[in-house]
Amino acid sequence: MHHDLLALNSNWNLSQTDPSTRVPLVSLDEALERSSLKKGISRRDFLAELLKDVQHQRLLPLLAMLPRRWRQEPASLPEQLRGLGNLLGEGLMSPLLLAAFADDLQHLLPQRTNPRRSALDLWCQRTYNNPGSQQWPLPEGLETWRSQAAESLKSQNERLKPKGRSGLTGLTSLGGEIAWSNHGLSYLQSAEARHRNQQMAQVFNVLGSNLLVEQNLNVDTYRFEGQSSGKDLIQCLQSKGWRCQARVRTSVASFGLGASTPSSDSNQWNQIPLAVPYRTGLQETNQKEINALLPHACLELELQPPEDDTVLLQYYQGTEGLNGWAAMNDLDRPWQNGRSNGSVQYSPTVFRDQQLSDAVELCELMGAIHNSEAGMENLHLGGYGAIGFCIDSTALLEYALTGQTNLFPLTLGGLWRERLSAQLNHLLEQNMRPNDDAVDRYKRAIEDMPQDLYHTSVTRTDARRRLLASQPSYSPFLLIQDLNLQKS
Repeated sequence: MHHDLLALNSNWNLSQTDPSTRVPLVSLDEALERSSLKKGISRRDFLAELLKDVQHQRLLPLLAMLPRRWRQEPASLPEQLRGLGNLLGEGLMSPLLLAAFADDLQHLLPQRTNPRRSALDLWCQRTYNNPGSQQWPLPEGLETWRSQAAESLKSQNERLKPKGRSGLTGLTSLGGEIAWSNHGLSYLQSAEARHRNQQMAQVFNVLGSNLLVEQNLNVDTYRFEGQSSGKDLIQCLQSKGWRCQARVRTSVASFGLGASTPSSDSNQWNQIPLAVPYRTGLQETNQKEINALLPHACLELELQPPEDDTVLLQYYQGTEGLNGWAAMNDLDRPWQNGRSNGSVQYSPTVFRDQQLSDAVELCELMGAIHNSEAGMENLHLGGYGAIGFCIDSTALLEYALTGQTNLFPLTLGGLWRERLSAQLNHLLEQNMRPNDDAVDRYKRAIEDMPQDLYHTSVTRTDARRRLLASQPSYSPFLLIQDLNLQKS
């Protein structure tokens, strides 16, 4: 196994099919060493700058992405995070450590001085913010949906190139050599299409929140195109000639982070693939533990109108602070999110027609349960981690729909499963009236879905199957390429 767990295959750049659109890559380790040597920046100074804004939710995964010798440098961590910093400095994340950290996350993070909107508030919100952070009312029909996207685009004067992530102002560059954004890349869809995605994601969230209208007498039922549920909206769109389908997908997780560095011999930017390596808790035949890269997982909903761009949404438990739908407004990162080149791995089942209706109903039920639990318990990040990461929520949905899951690692523990089950019972007692079949499917899944905190001789084979099934078939990471060799 390679010492650098984020090492790249040097031939990957040449393997890209279209030379005119090739994206040159450089590994994080190489970029860090090159910049520190060139600019004389010590690792200690780098980490001090890196961890300055510890409140930012992406800094913890960024710490886990760093090569080990960078993580082991002395750094000033806040007291609440020193234990985690020491653990990451000595080794890798693991499913067991991830679950323990998520379970205790509510105590590790500092108390919030400015209360944010709860997960339930975000899910039910009948407005949306466009990419320029302007607030718009949620549309109630396709005509308004289209015109509002066009109008908000005009008012925004959006820049053509992607902007750096907010909240990382102190990390925008490292000695002018590393930028914490993917300079030089374009988005997969036009700005107007991304606006429409963002609107439609919240439309589906609020349609799901209609399940809870009975508990809030001051709120009227929300309707879009006259429909009051996501299932009915899908059927309405299909009657208008839309093609609708959903698939479970996985890709390498970068937790919303990107990085790039200017090329030394051209005006191009070299892109730096980011990922979080972890110990799987499973062994190879030679009794050496298998390492892998943490995946991002979601249910991808594809809505294709007769004319115009595809609407792309994703359902998952996200760092945005809620369980629900979000726009799939990705940059074109061919090493990470190519929907047709193998860097995204799709589960074999494509949900259409009745299966798609079942999936959307389950998403609405899970949104009601998980967001209510997060809101009642005032959980940080809407319960992200404690009541599941993106992969747990997606696996729970997949298991409820198909009776099995192809995802790994799953860390949703028994305590939080019990609390989610109790929350479901509480909502039913409060007159929530979901589809009975969706309730039964959810109850079975929350009870029977596997977990990867520890394994026995009975569970190891399926865990290994799920690990390999979660790997993208096309990736520049040598670690993933080695795992894919085990599939044959």
